Amino acid sequence: MILSAGLVSAVTFSAAVIGGALGTFGVRAMAVKIGFVANPNPIVPQHTRPIAYLGGVGVSIGAIVAVIVLSLIGGLDNNFGAILSIGVPALLFLGLGVADDLRRFSAALKFTAQTLIAVVAVVQGMVYPFSGIAVIDDCLSMLFILVLVNAFNLIDVCDGLLAGLCVIIFLMLSQTDSPYAIVSLATAGACAGFLLFNFPPASIFLGDAGSHVLGFLAAALVLTGGHAHPAFSYWTTTLLVLAIPLFELGFLVVVRTRKGLSWFRGSPDHFSLRLQVAGLSRQQTVGSSWFASAVFAGIAWVAASSSIPGQVALIVVAGVLLIAAAVLLLRWEVEVP
Repeated sequence: MILSAGLVSAVTFSAAVIGGALGTFGVRAMAVKIGFVANPNPIVPQHTRPIAYLGGVGVSIGAIVAVIVLSLIGGLDNNFGAILSIGVPALLFLGLGVADDLRRFSAALKFTAQTLIAVVAVVQGMVYPFSGIAVIDDCLSMLFILVLVNAFNLIDVCDGLLAGLCVIIFLMLSQTDSPYAIVSLATAGACAGFLLFNFPPASIFLGDAGSHVLGFLAAALVLTGGHAHPAFSYWTTTLLVLAIPLFELGFLVVVRTRKGLSWFRGSPDHFSLRLQVAGLSRQQTVGSSWFASAVFAGIAWVAASSSIPGQVALIVVAGVLLIAAAVLLLRWEVEVP
């Protein structure tokens, strides 16, 4: 039976929401039972009690459930092999994150492991033809994977923030011509199901497991999509979709450098913590961040059908908005007890 694209999308998202919610419910109970929890962190003021880890596993379960349901109803066509190729590095990043949540690795060890998995991803075909020269394209694709994995990791310091952003980001990325587009839709649904337990006050965290696998999946979808489109237009829309995580990465690098801190050293300089110092609640912080992400996604949608001069103008507008946000955020500092 040939299924319509609309039905495939609806089944994928719905199965992922249900699978993500049930998977998160189960792993939360397991994490609490075995004591796999995040203890209070002085850098994050609202984190005052132990919270279950393994949220990334719950999200992964949701995405896998959606893929299994699709395969059973014949909705995968010939994409099963492609999904397996993205699944190997995704599971490796998930495993790395779980191990790091269990026992904190040094920055050097963590980055080395990330790099090795990025190599596996490139070997599996997660490559964008930046230059047409294989070695350069492989290196730039690895770098992009590392940037997104760490950007997603850094932004995950407020209940519900990253998961909600990922619903928006992966819904947008599901519209690309990547062979993994169905995985993007499944990931968006799984994050929506996970949010039932992660919206503030959260009862489970994504942990490094979640931020690593979500960052990798976003990078893989970007690198494998858009090959048939003009590079400038494709990357303009893509970077707008990813604006909020990339803003967090850039903001922290600049602020920590100004303070003489290592880029990888934890500090309470995250924009979400600064917004709470400004008087916003956790709910207002994540809500305003999701709204900002939706705005940039809307700008990306407009840019996709604009001329090159129009895209340049939209980039300038987005840049001005981000610079203004950075200047405003510098007014607030988080006091560490």
